[in-house]
Amino acid sequence: MTPLEIVAFFDGRPGHEKQTRGILSALSRLTPLSVHERWVRPGSVLKSLKAWIQYFRCRIRPDPRSESRMTIDLIIGTGTHTHLPMLMLKERSGARVVTCMTPAYPLIRRMDLCFVPMHDGVAAGGNRFTTVGPPNTAHPMGAKNPQKGLILIGGIDEKSHRWSTGRILSQIQSLLQKESSLRWTLSSSPRTPQETIAAVAALAARHPHAEFFRSESTPAGWIEKQYSENQTVWVTADSISMVFEALTAGCRVGLLPVAWKGSHSKIKRSVDYLIAHRWVTPFETWRAGGKMVGGETELNEARRCAEEILKRWWPERFE
Repeated sequence: MTPLEIVAFFDGRPGHEKQTRGILSALSRLTPLSVHERWVRPGSVLKSLKAWIQYFRCRIRPDPRSESRMTIDLIIGTGTHTHLPMLMLKERSGARVVTCMTPAYPLIRRMDLCFVPMHDGVAAGGNRFTTVGPPNTAHPMGAKNPQKGLILIGGIDEKSHRWSTGRILSQIQSLLQKESSLRWTLSSSPRTPQETIAAVAALAARHPHAEFFRSESTPAGWIEKQYSENQTVWVTADSISMVFEALTAGCRVGLLPVAWKGSHSKIKRSVDYLIAHRWVTPFETWRAGGKMVGGETELNEARRCAEEILKRWWPERFE
């Protein structure tokens, strides 16, 4: 079968890159692909204004010669800075454009398909396909070690929550003491304050069944390896991307609570949804003696997105 010709746009943000690469990886397992990468770097307000001017020129005066030179089936990317370059390429090539988020209002109708997380509050229909959470590069990895547990620590986000090192430390201490039969691996994230890193490292050092790794010291692929090995994963509730990665990998996921600044936070809405549908176990439920849920039902949004692309435009490739 002839490969689908795809141009993938990246803006340099790891989270955005994981969403796009997750869908591409899922697509590649369904049909042959030929992927060409383009990188867009965020710039100044002036650079953004020039991009809008170029886009409107492209729409008003398309270059008919460029269309005959380009054979592209699909354009895909995640992040605000990828939207205009993708749409300009669409004008020149006639290819379909897919993005993994809600674009700015003037651009929504120009996209052929938007994969929108339910926490955005955008109704599904037409060119909007709702996902439980963002697609990612994780995938089910088979049997895991029931004697191993992973604790992933987020950090500061001024918009969504108030971070408390003392509170997080108390929660981790409870896990290490109550589940002392497990071999625990702990890790920070780029958002984790140095105060928290030092405190957690000291705590882990006092427990022979725990080991702490700074995120900046872990090699590429380290976290995916941990998902494949650890049956139980605890994540601070602010780190929603790691929550969905662990769920996609087939882990049982627990949530360490943070103090939300408001009830309308997108992350909080995702957390509430996962708790209500019993995808994850809240810390308070576990501490009260409740069993951890999950690990049996697969949550794979990248595959759902890949299947939706083929069903819409290339159903003969999807069986």
